[in-house]
Amino acid sequence: IVLRGLFSPAEVAEMNAEIDRLIRDKVVDFNFTGRKIMFAFHHSELLRERVYDRRILDVMDFLLGKRIRVFQSINFLTGSEQAAHSDSIHMTTHPLGYMTAAWIALEPITADNGPLIYHVGSHKLPYLLNGSYDHGGNRFVIGEDAYARYEQEVQKAIDNNRFKAREFHAQPGDVLFWHANLLHGGKKMTVPGASRKSMVIHCFADDVLCYHELTQRPAMMEEDH
Repeated sequence: IVLRGLFSPAEVAEMNAEIDRLIRDKVVDFNFTGRKIMFAFHHSELLRERVYDRRILDVMDFLLGKRIRVFQSINFLTGSEQAAHSDSIHMTTHPLGYMTAAWIALEPITADNGPLIYHVGSHKLPYLLNGSYDHGGNRFVIGEDAYARYEQEVQKAIDNNRFKAREFHAQPGDVLFWHANLLHGGKKMTVPGASRKSMVIHCFADDVLCYHELTQRPAMMEEDH
């Protein structure tokens, strides 16, 4: 689902200025990927207001039929260039399917600056979790290259089912919502390091078990906002 112009130009400018400030003041930094700023909303009242914006959460409540709670924010200054994946390998629920995400464009997103790519209909696939593929480990631990093997299995699923890939081209303030099992990734940038500012919000339903499938750790949730 895409909602065009959900955030105004002024709101987008405020979010970009706030991220710039947090980086400049060394309040936040990029994670091991060198591209993602994790949980910036923990350090900013303005970003907290944006991730808890009812214009987003009301849509999620309606889509999942449950009350939604914010788990995580990720900010990007450039495209992720990440291979196709489902968020459920990282952020999983029991019962399955009660995680959802909102992707907010914070500048124009085109074919050239690494847009998000999603595979239409892939959310209907069986969930690909640790027990569903050869991760190189055993029943107790996953293999050291488990995620690389996971990406290979995802690509096989895309090729075998011939899912159509779509690019999300957007204007600042546009928001894309997606299902927990939708296969998606980041297109390679035609200009290395091209700016592609955006923010992702991941949310869980309120009354389900929340954990990280790949690492088998529980998801640590904030108290209600």
